[in-house]
Parts: sequence; C-alpha cells; structure tokens
Amino acid sequence: MEKKKKILITVIILNLIIVVSQIGFGIYAHSLALITDAVHNFQDVISLVIAFIAAVFMTKKPTEKMTFGYLRSEAMAGFINSAFLVGAIVLIIISSIERLFFPQEVDSIYVIIVGFIAFVVNALSAYFLGLHKHDQDKHGHEDLNIKAAYLHLLSDAGISVGVVIGGILIYFYKIYWVDPLISILFSLYIFKETYPVLKKTYMILMESVPPDINTKEIQEIILKECKDILELHDLHVWALSSKDIYLTAHVVLKPSVTVEEFDRKVQRISQIMGEKGINHVTIQPETEDFKCPNIY
Repeated sequence: MEKKKKILITVIILNLIIVVSQIGFGIYAHSLALITDAVHNFQDVISLVIAFIAAVFMTKKPTEKMTFGYLRSEAMAGFINSAFLVGAIVLIIISSIERLFFPQEVDSIYVIIVGFIAFVVNALSAYFLGLHKHDQDKHGHEDLNIKAAYLHLLSDAGISVGVVIGGILIYFYKIYWVDPLISILFSLYIFKETYPVLKKTYMILMESVPPDINTKEIQEIILKECKDILELHDLHVWALSSKDIYLTAHVVLKPSVTVEEFDRKVQRISQIMGEKGINHVTIQPETEDFKCPNIY
C-alpha cells in the first residue's frame, strides 16, 4: 500500500510538471495542440488523484461526524475535475476553429521537443504503474484504480506522439492549420473519455440508482425470498462511490414471523444482492399496525 502511494505521488508530480510545461510552451509557441495535450495530461492527473483518494481517504474509518466515512470523496473529485475539463475543452475547440480560418505561425521545434518529453514521461509513468496494475488487496478495489490510471497514461502517451507528428509536419511543410486540427480531434477524444466520468459522478452525488441496478427486479427478489412479507415500501438504492452501493427498504411482516426467521431471510437477500454489486443491505421489519408511511 505505502509503495503504491509513493509511486502515485511521484507520477502525479511528474505529470503536473509536464502539464505546466506544455501550457507554458504551448502559449509561447502558439500551439493549441500542445495546450490540448496538456489538458489531456491533466485528465490523467485527475485519474491519478482519484486513485490516490481511493488508496487513502476511502480506507478511513467512519467517525461521529462522518458516519459514512469519506467514500463520496472519490465522486466529488471526479465530478469537479471532469466539469473543469469539459469547460476547458469547449474553450479550446472554439479557439481551434478560429485558428482553422485564421492560421497562426507555430514554433514547431518547441512542439516537437515538449511533445516528445511528454511522451517519455507518460510512457515511464505507465511503466511504473504497470508493475502494480495486477496487484490486489483483499477487496480487489485499489488495483482497479491503478489499472484505470495506467490505461489513461498509455492513451496520453499515444496523444503525445500525435502532437510530435503534427509538429514535424509543421516544421517541414509549414502547414500551420495542422495544429488546430489536431487540437480539435484530441479535444473530441478527451470529451468522449471525460463525459462518462462526469455523468457517473454526477449521478452518484445525486444518489441515483446505479445504471446496472433494476429496482423492480430487486423488489421481486425480496418478495420471492421472503414469502412472509405483506408489503414492501421505501425501497432505496444508491451509491456512495464506484464500489459502495447501498440498499434500504421497509417490509411489513406477518405477525407469525419470528426475529430469527427474518434474520435468516435478510442474510439470504444480502447474499443475492451482493452478487449484484449491492454490498450494504438494510431491511427494516414492521407490523401492519405500526408501518411507516411510504414518503417517496
């Protein structure tokens, strides 16, 4: 765990240096492609930060003030950073379209050199993370975050190669419209990669039902597994993070059902829900005379 944290911190610092360098030299060399690559590098920094959050904050125990712990920090970080990326991409595309009609001279030497350095850093970062992408903890969670960051870095290394090729074309053929064209193509790719993260984290923050969960199916399973239920209401399914899905429900039981019988039913239901990815199940038993009203 500590070794992975150190590797993540090292890779984050390296990529932040690349982001700052690409933005600085991109402005100096008038290269939108270089700035776009910086945005995509920043996207990788986001994935690394989220992986670090998963390795640190999500393992913290709940407190009296934070009864759910820090599970939602993953979604908050992903949403804020993805929203920022989408905004930056829109501005870059607008500027790139303007550059297509009014091309501006680009200092291709800086584009080639900085793009190549970015490729080397991303390739090395991917290599370091690749050494641990198959490692698993007892829950198998952290390795998935490491693997996701690893794949992001690989894709960014490929984009950096594209920037270098664009710089070479500009250097030899002086076709300056290649720079904004590359910027637009890469921006569309980044948006394609960012939008699902933005949507998923937004839905988590809004406590919506995860997309792969069917509440009607859940209700049918509960009623099937416990024939002694007269009524099921206040069924809620939501996610606190990408790995923590909660289910709560109220059930009205027949008067003859004992606590021991109900506990066995709940254990069976929890087992079935666990197979569907729902790992926190709370079912509140009630009698017909004292049932809570269905407020949702």
